[in-house]
This record gives sequence, C-alpha cells and structure tokens, in this order.
Amino acid sequence: MKTGARPRRIGDRPVVIGFIGAGNVLGAYLQSMDRLLPTGRAVLGGIYARNPRRRKALAATRPGIPLFDSLEEALAAAWDVAVVITPPATHMQLAHRALKSGKHVLVEKPLALRATDARALVKCAQQAHRWLVSAPFVHLSPTFAFLAGELRQGAIGTIHSARGLYGNSGSHWALWYHEEGGGPLADLGIYNLKSLTCVLGPVQAVFHRETRSGRHRVIGGKRVGKYDPDVAHTLLVHRGGATSQIVSSHAIVQYDRPALEFYGTSGTANLRGDDWDPRGVDMWREARGCWESYPAIEPTWHWTDGLVELVQALQEGRPPISDLEHDLHLLDVLEAAGRSAKLGRMVTVRRQWAGAGPSGAQHIRAVRRHHLHDHTRPTDAQ
Repeated sequence: MKTGARPRRIGDRPVVIGFIGAGNVLGAYLQSMDRLLPTGRAVLGGIYARNPRRRKALAATRPGIPLFDSLEEALAAAWDVAVVITPPATHMQLAHRALKSGKHVLVEKPLALRATDARALVKCAQQAHRWLVSAPFVHLSPTFAFLAGELRQGAIGTIHSARGLYGNSGSHWALWYHEEGGGPLADLGIYNLKSLTCVLGPVQAVFHRETRSGRHRVIGGKRVGKYDPDVAHTLLVHRGGATSQIVSSHAIVQYDRPALEFYGTSGTANLRGDDWDPRGVDMWREARGCWESYPAIEPTWHWTDGLVELVQALQEGRPPISDLEHDLHLLDVLEAAGRSAKLGRMVTVRRQWAGAGPSGAQHIRAVRRHHLHDHTRPTDAQ
C-alpha cells in the first residue's frame, strides 16, 4: 500500500488490539493473541459482540476483557488495530468506519464483496495513513515461502500446470455462509487462488462452473431448502503461460490429497496438508530421480498470524508484508469467475496486477530447523 506518509512507529509499547465481531473465527484469532500477550507485544483492548449470549460466554472465558455492545463505543476505544471478523457482506462498511476512527485494520477474507468497494477501502486507508491488511495470509507461512522460493528458482523447471483443492462440508451455524452469493470459491478457494498467484503470477482469463451438490443442510436446527451453489471448479490462465485449476466446495466431507500440486518441465512439487495449514513439501526433481520430503518449517504457524505480522510491522515502523494490489486482483478474479458462470464461457480478467507476490514475502524465514525442542511452541517462544 502506498501512502503519502508512513504511519508512525508504535515502538516498544504493546499494540492495543480490538475485535469487531465474535463469530466462529474469533477463537482462532485469540490463539494468535495468546501468543502475543506473554511477550508484551500486544494487549487485548476489547471485543465488539452484538449477541448478548456471546458477550456472556466471553465474559466467562476472558474475564476482565472489555466487551462492547455498541460499535460506536468500540471504535471510540483506544485501539491501535481493529480486526474485522464479521460476515463478508459487512467487511467494507466496518473496515471503513474503523479506518475513519484512526485504527489500523485487519480484515478477514474477502476484503469486500465487490472489487470497486475494496478499492474505495484501500483509498480510505491511504488517505487516513493507516495500514490495511487482508486475509488470507498464506504467503506468510514459512513452509509455503520455502516452496514458492524453490519454484521461482526453477527447482522443477518451467511450471506449466498446477492444481489446488480446499473443501469442507459447509456450515451448521451460520445461514449467511450459504446465502451471500460468493460461493465456495470466494470463501474457500480464495486461499488456493492467493497461493497459486503468488507462484504463477496474475490471472488473465477464467472459466468457472458451479453446481449444487444436493447435500441436506440443517443450520441452527432448521432445514435449509434453498442455498447457493456449493461445488465450484475453476480453470485459470496465468499471464506467464501456466494453467491452473481449483476445486472448492462446501460439500466435501473429507479429503486426503495435497493442497497444491505444481507440474514443471523437469519435476513435480506438492504442498501437503492445506495451504492455510501446511504439513510439508514433497518434491521430485528429474535430475535426482527421487522424491524428497521436507517437514513443515514452522509447524506452529497459524492462518491468523497475519495479526502477529501486523503487530511486528507497527512496532518496527515498517510496512506489513502485504500487497493490497494482489488482494484486489483476487477480487477481480472472483468477479470474472462470476461472469464466466453466468455466460458459460471463459472470460478475461478486466484489471491486471503487475506483481508476482506480496512485497517482502521473500524475507519470510524459511530455513529448515533441525533442533526444535518443543513442536507445540513457535521458535521465538523457546
């Protein structure tokens, strides 16, 4: 993100973090908070939760933490960072209000439902001289950074094909999950989309098909008769010449295959696990004639650690390792996929992104560590 003036360095004092929303991903973000709190790098400034039952539960599990039932009161609090983890349709408005109130903002994916709204949000952040970062944060994973670095250096030759998959069985707690129109590509496949574009570069054209699985859905104890398509197959043509495919679905009960597969002129590389939860890398290089396996470099890395990176950036007075133009490109691809599904043909992505990955991503530590004594704790906590 380019701004007229870089935000001031916070320095050694703890970064005050507040949450807007208290849904099912709050617990995951509090995991990252619980890693920050003992280091003195951050404090929890409060949580805005509309639901009284949720506030009562949080008061019991997080005694002493400020809980807000009013967004106005929450935004008036002395937070440095506001983390927006509400349903996607509300992201743009809430992030805009948080930026206007002087907060740096982290937004769960997607940044907004429409690319034009997301660009307005980026402009607001620039004018406010505040950092804005958006999930997914797959590029921050040391394991993924290692894989991407090897592939960029030609470990398997020129990549011509790639595949990604991410699916689950859908939601039993939130109706919006199946009714907001984004579908599984926007909700799940966006992880693969970010990973693939980090390695293969921008997408020029998309062919996208969606269907309904027929899976019976019960949400909040009530049978849902009609819901958005829950199975999506997406074919992507990248600017560099490679073709990739993403299968994303809210109707996959279970799977056991690599999250990402890359096929090059002299080898193959797979990312084990999911790209938001990488378990390691397998690589076949033609010159070596064997599979080589690399364990996860930082097995405690978490998909919410974009928050940890933002805290570090604020304290060090540097930009976060992020490229909002990349995140905007993902939304442009999602919109092109929507047009393709309606038209039944391949369509071009109207805007192009000039980069090849989040700026600074090459500096993610991706050194294999052989002397990690406790695999349940991150390296910097040992």
